Amino acid sequence: MAYGNKVKFHYDVPVYVKTQLAAAAKKLNMTATELLSRTIEEEYERVKSEQQSKE
Repeated sequence: MAYGNKVKFHYDVPVYVKTQLAAAAKKLNMTATELLSRTIEEEYERVKSEQQSKE
């Protein structure tokens, strides 16, 4: 969640990645944590569907 200029993350993420996430999230009008969570969920779904297609 965003707190003014500070961004609180629930993930152990390097500072330079946090900065990039915060900038991208601001452009998408969402919090950096929401963007990171959404990205992780999308990647998880992609990997799961890729694994299912191989079976």
